[in-house]
Amino acid sequence: MKTIYTLIGLMLTTLLVSSCEGILDQQPYSQLSEEQFWRTNADATSGVTAMYDAMQKTYNSKYYSWGEFRADNFVRAGAASAEALELLNNSLTPSNAGSLRWNNFYLIIARANIAIANIPNISGYDRQLLGEAHAVRAYAYFHAIRVWGDVPLYTEPVTGLDQEIKKSKTKAAEIMNQVIIPDMLNAETLLTQNTNTYRFSKAGIWSLQAEVYMFLKDFAKAKVALTNITRLGTFSLVTTRDTWWKQFLNDPGQGGKFQTSPEFIFNIRYSQTEDSDRSGIYAVFFAGIPNYFISPALERNWIAKFPIDSVSWYKLYPTFPPRTKDAAGKTFFGDWRYFESREATAAQGLARLAKYNKFQVNVSFDDTDIIVYRYANTLTMLAEAENQLGNKDAAVALMNQIRTARQLPTVRATDFTTKEQLENFILDERQLEFIGEGVRWWDLRRTGKAVQVMGPINGQTEQKLLFPIFDRHLFDNPLLTQTEGY
Repeated sequence: MKTIYTLIGLMLTTLLVSSCEGILDQQPYSQLSEEQFWRTNADATSGVTAMYDAMQKTYNSKYYSWGEFRADNFVRAGAASAEALELLNNSLTPSNAGSLRWNNFYLIIARANIAIANIPNISGYDRQLLGEAHAVRAYAYFHAIRVWGDVPLYTEPVTGLDQEIKKSKTKAAEIMNQVIIPDMLNAETLLTQNTNTYRFSKAGIWSLQAEVYMFLKDFAKAKVALTNITRLGTFSLVTTRDTWWKQFLNDPGQGGKFQTSPEFIFNIRYSQTEDSDRSGIYAVFFAGIPNYFISPALERNWIAKFPIDSVSWYKLYPTFPPRTKDAAGKTFFGDWRYFESREATAAQGLARLAKYNKFQVNVSFDDTDIIVYRYANTLTMLAEAENQLGNKDAAVALMNQIRTARQLPTVRATDFTTKEQLENFILDERQLEFIGEGVRWWDLRRTGKAVQVMGPINGQTEQKLLFPIFDRHLFDNPLLTQTEGY
């Protein structure tokens, strides 16, 4: 890894660090990158690895700032920072650097652009590597248009000239049609690996395609992509409490880093022994002085759906005895996802998320992987697509796969009289399954329910669904304009 980073250091001139901020005075791209670096597949491997390094730098905490904390999963903790409160309260300001600064974000795109431009010039180039570059660029730009809407568009390596760096914004729809969709389709044809947990593979790009098509409400294409994943026959759902929590847990006090699962499709990997970059998961979810507590309303709804005492359980599910025993061998009532997701000793409304670690851990040791796509996401999103396509029985059957795997009572198609009722059920189930995984805000945005759900909580409006642009970026690049509504 040290060798890789040394090699990538030769290409720093091409890295977009904001829209003018921090551009380094190095040799031009054409003199360094093409002549001295991009000659072999080993060079291409190093260049592609650098894209994932940039993803580590970018998403360590922003993954959750963008996808988690603007939704209804969490409430403020007593000592919440000003930036955290802006996310929770729908009061984002352009000075919120922790959520809005995009320097490392454009680092991903810059490195992908370099790889896409140079890998085809290598004799006998590895198609998988080129496919990964297209996939990463599509993934990054898809995040960009969901976060900010219109953003500056770069698809070629930058030499460092001012006129190349300072750009006005390109319409989100244009980026979608001219970059994101072509990139993800190109990636599908180029990628040769069906699976790879820490790099884009066929399964990973189909997961991205499904997200994009669901966002565009092209449910038929989303179904095709998701069905491709199920047909691989590679992934399966975990079916016990032990295997479920081991998907997430990285806690020295609980046995160290597990994070293993037959559900994993694509994760952003962190390693204490191989990388200097650290995840932001400990800091955002289980800090000593936390910014966020799990929403007490969510906890109440979770317990109402899956009661934790025998009387309430059998009143709701008289023919479904719990399948799990606790540590003392007694029957366990409730949803074990609930107990493994919250701080055990905390009262409702005061619980930190304990999905990834259950004890206080120094954030400098945080190498917790970010779980981007797992098989439960595939099945629940496929259920959503089937419901939108009018296939209620198929949607319910898919949701029951999740219920059965989590040892919970199943539901019947006759329980749902309208498409919207079933959609709400799917979204509620996803909220419980994916709490703390950076999913909920995008679910609300994708289904057009963000204002409906968040309006009564924090005054969310249609005008502020997007994020503002960081004020420093506006200062450095006069061609930029602020996101409408801010």
